[in-house]
Amino acid sequence: GAGSPTAPPMLPGGLTGGGLPGGGLPGGLPSLPSGLPPGLAAGLPPGIPPGMLPGMPFADAASEQVKAMLVYQNPELASHFTRAAAEQYEQVQATGINPEVTELSCHYNLDDRSTRALDQQMKQRKDTFEEDMEALWEILKGARNPSGLLMVKVREMQEGVFRGFSTPEKDVAEFARKFGLDAHASAKLAEVLAKREDPKEDMKKLAKHLERSNKPSALMMLMLKDLRAGKPVKEPEHAPAMGSAVHRRELHEQKKKDERRRDRSDERQRHRSRSRGRRSR
Repeated sequence: GAGSPTAPPMLPGGLTGGGLPGGGLPGGLPSLPSGLPPGLAAGLPPGIPPGMLPGMPFADAASEQVKAMLVYQNPELASHFTRAAAEQYEQVQATGINPEVTELSCHYNLDDRSTRALDQQMKQRKDTFEEDMEALWEILKGARNPSGLLMVKVREMQEGVFRGFSTPEKDVAEFARKFGLDAHASAKLAEVLAKREDPKEDMKKLAKHLERSNKPSALMMLMLKDLRAGKPVKEPEHAPAMGSAVHRRELHEQKKKDERRRDRSDERQRHRSRSRGRRSR
């Protein structure tokens, strides 16, 4: 009837205009967060605590419904919510590791130091990001120490000498596997050859030295000094060490010669035996 009290308006989720669960009658507007656009206080429903306002964390399941109600009553709030979300996303992107860097790190099991160093560099290389990442995938393929090699590449980026696909890392990785170079020696070799005029020719000459050594990694580290100084690689002057690739090859060749000599001796012996047998008949 006419004397019946008017029911308070209902809000989403069964909330009434008089307040939120837990009580709280309208007692004036709550204080606004600093990020809320000015001039919107008049349209906010009374009883909404500061924690439920735009720009503040929403703590319960009704948060999205409250957001919708606020936007419905004040359309200008929509841009505020959108701007706040965009700012949060940009902040996460600025502080987090780039997803493509993370993927590279997981694939090659890179350590945290090299991953973060690369991410920091790539944030400054937006113009060449795709080409650089594609080159790094190829460079690290087959590396014995991907983290160490990556730090070499990061330093090249810092010094402005990173050349992507024109670097000799793929050849160096195969070279290192062939001669059993350890991770440290192969990474240092890659670093030095990246600054040499003809890395492939250098590796051909270095191979002659390494194949005559039974400690190729140690020899490689000794030879890096002259390579850094820009000196040419000399022809080897020392005899092959025992256990070296050349020494093993020479032993193998000698063994084959000995076998051929025995075969010829056995053949001559059989021939003499057949000749004596014919004469005795």
